[in-house]
Amino acid sequence: MAKYHKDLEYHEDLTEKHVLTEEEIRFLLELQKEMNTQDHVGQADPRFWVIEGSEKEYGIETGYEDGSVLVYDTEVIATDLISAEAYIREELLDEINDIDGIKRNIELVPGIFHPSIKITWDEDGFDDSEFFDNMEAIARWLNEQGYEFRVDNYKIIDKIYPDTMFLTQKAAEDHLRNNSHHYSEDAHTYAMTSWRNPETEILCHFQTRMLENTGIRPDVGSVGQKKAHMEYGSRHAGADGGHCT
Repeated sequence: MAKYHKDLEYHEDLTEKHVLTEEEIRFLLELQKEMNTQDHVGQADPRFWVIEGSEKEYGIETGYEDGSVLVYDTEVIATDLISAEAYIREELLDEINDIDGIKRNIELVPGIFHPSIKITWDEDGFDDSEFFDNMEAIARWLNEQGYEFRVDNYKIIDKIYPDTMFLTQKAAEDHLRNNSHHYSEDAHTYAMTSWRNPETEILCHFQTRMLENTGIRPDVGSVGQKKAHMEYGSRHAGADGGHCT
C-alpha cells in the first residue's frame, strides 16, 4: 500500500522576484530550442534524462552469478582468476612453501573462455600439478593451506542513479563527461517520460511555447531590452495539459 507524508507543512514564500534579465531570457531561449529540436529518442513528452549504469548485487547462488570475488575478512582480494593468481604469487606462495617445505609454482593457463590457475610442485622427486578454473576451487585450496578465504558471487544489475534529472540529452551527457568518476564504467544517459504528471506536462508546454505568449522572439533585436515577465496567473491556468511537441 502506498504511503503518504502527513506531517509536511507549507511555509511563506520568501523568494525575491525580479524582471527577467537578458541573460536569463537568453538561457530560456536556448533551452527552448534544444528541447524543441533534440532527438525524441522514441520517448513521449514530457521527456527527461537520467544517468543509468550498473552495479554488482552480491550474495547470488552459485550457478546464477555473473562473477565472483575472493574475500579475506571483509576485504575483496581478487575480482577474477587473473588477479587471484597475481595475489597468491606475490603475497602468499612463499609463505605456503615455507610451511611444509614443498616448492610450489603458480601460473595462468589460457582457456577458451577464461584462464585457469595451475599450481605445480615437486614432492619426493615426483612432479604434480592441480588446476583451478573458478574462484570457489581456489578458495578451497587456500583454506586447505590454513587460510580463511571465502567467495562472494554477484550479478550485474542495471541502476538508475539517484539525484540525476536533466531536461536535455546534451545537459545529461555534459554532466556525465564532467563527473564520470562518480559512475560505473558503462554509465550512459537514459531518457524517460514523466508519466501522468500534469505539473511536468504544463511546465514543459510553457517552456516550449512561451514565446507565443510573451511576445519575445529570438530573431528580433536584443532580448534584454524587452521587459518580459513570467506570468503564472490565469492566462496559463487553463493551458492544455497534454504532451508537448
